[in-house]
Amino acid sequence: MRLHAALESPLVVASNRGPVSFRRNDDGELIGERGSGGLVTALAGVLFESDATWLSAAMTEGDQAIAASGRPIDVSPAGRAAFVDVPQDRYDGFYNGISNRVLWQLYHYLFDLSYLPTWDEETRRIWDDYREVNRLFAQALELHHDRHPVYLVQDYQLSMVPRFLRELQPNARIAHFTHTPFAAPAYMRVLPGSIRDELLRGLLGADVLGFQAELWAENFLMSVRDALPDVHVDLRGRRVRVGDRTVLVRTYPVSLDPGPLRATARSAEVRAIGGEIETRRGDMKLLLRVDRLELSKNVLRGFQAFESFLNDRPDWHGRVRFLALLPTSRTDIPEYRDYGRRCLEAVDAINAKFGDVNWQPIEIHTEENYQRAVAAYGLYDVLLVNPIFDGMNLVSMEGPLVNRRHGALVLSRNAGAFARLGRHAIAVNPFDVAETAAAIAEALDMPEEERVRRARGLTRAVLTRNPVRWLTAQLRDLDVVATMGPEPSQGSQDLEESGRAFH
Repeated sequence: MRLHAALESPLVVASNRGPVSFRRNDDGELIGERGSGGLVTALAGVLFESDATWLSAAMTEGDQAIAASGRPIDVSPAGRAAFVDVPQDRYDGFYNGISNRVLWQLYHYLFDLSYLPTWDEETRRIWDDYREVNRLFAQALELHHDRHPVYLVQDYQLSMVPRFLRELQPNARIAHFTHTPFAAPAYMRVLPGSIRDELLRGLLGADVLGFQAELWAENFLMSVRDALPDVHVDLRGRRVRVGDRTVLVRTYPVSLDPGPLRATARSAEVRAIGGEIETRRGDMKLLLRVDRLELSKNVLRGFQAFESFLNDRPDWHGRVRFLALLPTSRTDIPEYRDYGRRCLEAVDAINAKFGDVNWQPIEIHTEENYQRAVAAYGLYDVLLVNPIFDGMNLVSMEGPLVNRRHGALVLSRNAGAFARLGRHAIAVNPFDVAETAAAIAEALDMPEEERVRRARGLTRAVLTRNPVRWLTAQLRDLDVVATMGPEPSQGSQDLEESGRAFH
């Protein structure tokens, strides 16, 4: 049977958390509520305007009811939602165990290798949970095969789905996209060899593998070459030969649809919150950060840099306020609870050291409030984005799109967004507190003409890409793979021959 081109085919998307979750109202009707998070922010609009069915783990009783029915539920404007009912004991090992405490830590280089991690029998047990949940997702996806869809599998939680789905449907068209960084080969060796190899082979079940930035794609290719001697890696061609299949490894930077964000910024609720922020700010400058309060975002060093700035620049005392919007994250994991506590203690110490009855240097909010974040985006003079490592970082793009004060961006060189925005931002090494303090000073002291030039450059850079382009590029590459012959590519390229710098 001749399949339609990928661009003309129905889409079936899979992610751990989906764009909508359901609960029952007082009348017993299922009511959908929009999900949150970077993945949903970036992709829900473009995918739900297409012929797309989105599968995610059932998080509520309403989700579980839909999963038990075996039928998707319509979601406006044009998509459908379906759910995978994962046993709770399996989900905990899959999500809190492997996804959050192993893979997230690994891909963001967060392990303190002097004493963590230590692998043991518990590691193997939760890896079994991870494997089994990925298998459940693959089985749920396979139920849609009669429509001959394109499968779009999202992120590091579902790295083994492509292989399991390939085993069920050898001719399936599968793309997998990793929204996080991907670790370099030497760091990947921290994993037990069997787990590392299984993870890589799981991803290689796809036809197209997408990453946010060139460095993450390069790290994947080098990790495969390092770990899997039976697999043919063509570094220059950015492809991997697995048996008689070719896997393309490509970069598809995620971006934003500016329409919904700007509509939110114009809403009455956001304008009212903005008025409150303006009142508290008075004639002071506003330094802003918007992040989840978690390890990879480097929140603590950001506060330390602000403290260093205040030490060095007493002329700014009483003239700047740091607004930190930091919803708590993964509080059931001890490392995250401890990190959050240390950040809050740092805020208290800085406010006690520098503040007085008329000025509190740092104002922090740890509850989820998207409207407050959008209101603050419109008003900042400096936006601080200093992650240790980040796959892309949507905050660095959201802020410039709605900011009304020609705000400056202080941006980590280790954020995937740096490749697009770096020339218009003030670059920092996220580990260098002194450099970050100097960058805050530079941003606050920046002449208005330069602020305008940089702010316009940021906006133009964000708008050069959009979610439709992100999706279309992957679908076109799926069609490219379908036209490739059975012969392996010409000789594997050595690192020195590839003409690229791999890390």
